[in-house]
Amino acid sequence: MIKIKMHSPIVPAAVSLSALYLGLPVWAAGDISTTVKTSETPREIVVDNGAVTVVFSKAKGQVTAIRYHHDGRETEMANTMYYSYSAGPTGKGAPKGGSVTAPSLPVHIVKNDAGGAEVAMEYGPTPTYPFQTEIHYVIPRGESGFYVYQIYKHTSDMPAATIGEARFVIKGKPGTDLYTNHVVDAKRMGPFPASPVVKKVMDATFLHEDGTIYTKYNNSAFMADHFVHGMAGHGLAIWMINASNEYVNGGPIKQELTVHEDNTLLNMLEGAHFGSGVLNFNDAENWTKFYGPFFVYMNHGDSVPDMYADALRRAADERQKWPYNWVRDPNFPTNRGTVNGRIALSDGSSTNGAWIILAGPGGDWPLQGKGYEFWTQAGSGGRFLIPKVRPGRYTLYAYGANQFEQYSQDDIVVDEGKSSDLGTLTWKPIRHGQTLWQIGKPDRSTQEFREGADVRHWANYMRYPADFPDDVTYTIGKSHEDKDWNFAQWTWYSKKPNWTIRFDTPKPLTGTCTLTFGIASSNPVRGNHANVIVSVNGKQVSVLRLPKSGPAAYRSGGQDSLYQVLYMTFDAELLKSGMNEITLGHEEAAPFPTPEIQMHGQVGEVMYDAIRLEVEDMK
Repeated sequence: MIKIKMHSPIVPAAVSLSALYLGLPVWAAGDISTTVKTSETPREIVVDNGAVTVVFSKAKGQVTAIRYHHDGRETEMANTMYYSYSAGPTGKGAPKGGSVTAPSLPVHIVKNDAGGAEVAMEYGPTPTYPFQTEIHYVIPRGESGFYVYQIYKHTSDMPAATIGEARFVIKGKPGTDLYTNHVVDAKRMGPFPASPVVKKVMDATFLHEDGTIYTKYNNSAFMADHFVHGMAGHGLAIWMINASNEYVNGGPIKQELTVHEDNTLLNMLEGAHFGSGVLNFNDAENWTKFYGPFFVYMNHGDSVPDMYADALRRAADERQKWPYNWVRDPNFPTNRGTVNGRIALSDGSSTNGAWIILAGPGGDWPLQGKGYEFWTQAGSGGRFLIPKVRPGRYTLYAYGANQFEQYSQDDIVVDEGKSSDLGTLTWKPIRHGQTLWQIGKPDRSTQEFREGADVRHWANYMRYPADFPDDVTYTIGKSHEDKDWNFAQWTWYSKKPNWTIRFDTPKPLTGTCTLTFGIASSNPVRGNHANVIVSVNGKQVSVLRLPKSGPAAYRSGGQDSLYQVLYMTFDAELLKSGMNEITLGHEEAAPFPTPEIQMHGQVGEVMYDAIRLEVEDMK
């Protein structure tokens, strides 16, 4: 039986003008059963809304305590919440990271009335941080949580700069006195290692005394449909809830960190993890972006699954309220538009499940972050609807539907309060003749291959020798993708330095054959490119030069954000009647080392999304 204290607001019959004017959550404005208490000293501001207490340090410019009221007592859920970054001027080395301190505009109370309170602070610009950042904390009355939003600016008087990461961090007490579980999703809510740390393996990756290795990268999540994660234990929990991911860079294939060691809860607003790119600004470039509001939620219950189920319900409720009509800022439009239509392949093939994205022009939507992105999946007959879109001009992209190349349509205009019906958008497949065979499905992922749906493990390459003691030999028509094709071709091999694709050709072929490669990830051991040698029946026909796409190889990933499509051709006369072989081998291939010398920095990989062989003449 679930027992969760819910601080549900009383919806008023009438909303006070003061609440509307102040921009506080209108659904709390008429409930005066609980008041919001604020106190201020030269050192700090304390806000108590009856369910939570939030303490702000004026000197540090951050939250120094988050306390949750439950069962007649109070528990400190976190002793710190702060904004941190990896950003700085360009041309002066790597971006400087850290948490900003000493706000340029002192921590102050913006609003305080019957509906709740709002506290704000401002940072920058400084010589090492050429941005202006405005952060607001909104603590509504009677709610077991609070909202946070941030306004980021680069203006005409600021130099060229870059942003690698921008994040909010909540730090709970280390150890297991309070938190025992880091909750990412329904499958990842188990207890984290409690034994002492023996040594640091790499960044945020630690070997524990009991032999387990804990890494924050195992807790990465795709932003496509991820809205809540948190920390729980001893009947209490704290959660980060994003009602929308429109302001997170990278679109639906963006992977981000959620929670990690020492009870650190993250909300990554901008991040370059898994190769999703950084934001670069020219000298005097004007840019403003509104991040959030996101909701920090606290609850308690009989078990971690119970509390997670309640957090999911709260996240669904927040999504229904989006965009929040209590936000009063010109950078956050609440009067949104809708985009709908139908995506159809010209050859009549199904587009069900294809991803539809609204982003900026240029084709590189997985690497974008300066603007906002919206997405959905096509349903029956390729129909799609994207609600709650900020007014503006977008490019529409589509990927999936067994197509290597994406579809794009520029100049999609979204107006306030209007629905943009795009009608039927015709997507023309790119073909190079008749398909002889295909391995995988072009969808920018490796999840259909062996181990591809279960990649959140430290040192994924360790599983390869047991899974493929004789390396990969894949026979078209007999082998199965989920058993016989590994999700990654590591540079370390078991017995032979290449993978083999075997296929039967019943008669001689003429003309040109085309191999199409969709590459979900590529990482060299050394240098800037992973080079794959392609041979047909023993004759080398090409070398695929694949630039480093990101860290999926050593950070518990099955793909990176950068997606590559490569075409290579060869004379069909290289094929013979009967059994043929195409081999794929790394230039950096090396025998799988013994355990004592295995180091992640010495292994590279290529992750194939899909491979297709076509021939232009089947006479």
